[in-house]
Amino acid sequence: MWFVLFAAACGAPPEPTTHEVVTAPAPAPKRTDTDVDGLAAAMEKGAKVIDVRTPEEFASGHVPGAVNVPLGTFEAKATDPAMTGIDPNVPTYVICQSGGRSSRAADQLAAGGYAAVNVKGGTSAWVAAGKPVEQ
Repeated sequence: MWFVLFAAACGAPPEPTTHEVVTAPAPAPKRTDTDVDGLAAAMEKGAKVIDVRTPEEFASGHVPGAVNVPLGTFEAKATDPAMTGIDPNVPTYVICQSGGRSSRAADQLAAGGYAAVNVKGGTSAWVAAGKPVEQ
């Protein structure tokens, strides 16, 4: 009985309305991790590698083709000269001595909109695996 009285008092139900579909923004890229074998496989396909160690560490031996951008000067922005030629949608591999600094740099890259991959174990693991280095 209450339903009948309520429906009568409120009138006819409202006409259906169309609703705008709101899509959520794409999630920000997240940093991923790989080991030195994963890095070697990616390098065979032309992956870009950023080494965030100091210039002295870099000069003592680094992954072939890596570009040195010390963590203290690293900015994951399109305006950073180190980012020139890096496609934000293609994974960029980041390496340091053992994985700590590269982890932070990869997080910065991801926060800047880049696909970033941290190399676990760093250059130490690369050398221990018998992989080649440049000086």
